[in-house]
Amino acid sequence: MTLSNPDQASLVLSGAAILPDCHALLFNSAIAVVDGVIQACGDRSHIRRQFAGIPEVHVDDCVLMPGFVNAHSHLELSFLAGQIPGPARFPDWVLQLMAAYPYAADAPDVFAASALLGAQESIRLGVTTVGDISRQHAIVRPALQATSPLGIVSFGEITALGSSRGQLEARLAAAMDCKTTDRFSIGLSPHAPYSVEGPALETIVNMARRYQLPLSMHLAELKEERDFLRDCSGPLGKSWMLMKRLDLLDDLVPMFADGPIQWAQHYGLFNAGVPVVLAHVNYADDTDLDILAGSGAAVAYCPRTRHYFGHDEIAPHPWQDMRKHGIRVCLATDSMASNPDLSLLREAQFLQQQCPSIDSQLLIQMITTEPAAALGLGQQIGRLASGFAADIIAMPVPRNALASAASFSDYLVREAPLPRKVWIHGREVFSASRSN
Repeated sequence: MTLSNPDQASLVLSGAAILPDCHALLFNSAIAVVDGVIQACGDRSHIRRQFAGIPEVHVDDCVLMPGFVNAHSHLELSFLAGQIPGPARFPDWVLQLMAAYPYAADAPDVFAASALLGAQESIRLGVTTVGDISRQHAIVRPALQATSPLGIVSFGEITALGSSRGQLEARLAAAMDCKTTDRFSIGLSPHAPYSVEGPALETIVNMARRYQLPLSMHLAELKEERDFLRDCSGPLGKSWMLMKRLDLLDDLVPMFADGPIQWAQHYGLFNAGVPVVLAHVNYADDTDLDILAGSGAAVAYCPRTRHYFGHDEIAPHPWQDMRKHGIRVCLATDSMASNPDLSLLREAQFLQQQCPSIDSQLLIQMITTEPAAALGLGQQIGRLASGFAADIIAMPVPRNALASAASFSDYLVREAPLPRKVWIHGREVFSASRSN
């Protein structure tokens, strides 16, 4: 491989081996980084000749691999870790969530600190990019941009239902009000079918299409969404204490009889021409899967949050059927209000414990290349290759796990180790030795 501008190289990394993607381990190899971008990943002796005089960082007994990508999280809710014991019914959980919110005077400090805590924890756990859903985006975005090196797609959350539909324009403008960088971009998040009515969803989708912003939405997370869309009935509807308290529902809310995925299709979510990440999709029949297969949307499956809300007791998640239909599925964490931590490896571990036959290499793919592509960043992050961001983690590994990419992946999922070092855009942002 010919390396461009070797005199500009700022860093060479090496370890026991390199896992450039989930398919192969490379030995006697190194990674050359220039200005935060990988210039080459391959034979160490060749890279050392091409980058003579450039300091090399060698991490003993570690495999260098792409940083993990969390396509669906709520960093601003990290202050709620352990505060709402599960299992929980979703409508009750929402009421407890809102009761735990800080007083208005304290909110800016609490949410900013919470988002930074979530970002710091993500990095410590090997996550280098997050799709972050933020309702408090005016507070959270400046704090993250000023302080955290984490790569972030910040989805500004929007609600617009019933008596609040008149606030859509202002909420949409606020969700788009942010300066972006190469490492911090924005998207839009129409929240859910029970908080955004159809015409509002259509307006949000049109804006995303116009400005080429990615979209993320909680969809088919709850069985009760169908009842709500049909006639505003069920636990999410007129009898829900939250709906009564907010006095949202009125006679102008459009009804829709065919469930949340067909509702989203009807109002254009799958015709935006931008990346679309659907959070959860716990309930989908064959018709729904056919629609999703033709939509290009990706699904962010959050195994431990799903378990927390009791969905596993009703039916298994259809993620394997989704993959058979050609639907992109990645693993994600949701928030620390429904999950003990933000570890993607522990999501993979939990899923494999439920179904031991699942291939570990596939699970690693579902926390690296798949979520990168889901966020529209598949040519920038998620693998170690020339032209990709130098988002790299050093994972400690015993010698007996280095026989192949498969054995290393098995070890990662089985043990869920913490990284020894983390680099984001070529800059070391975490070291286990320094953090102790």
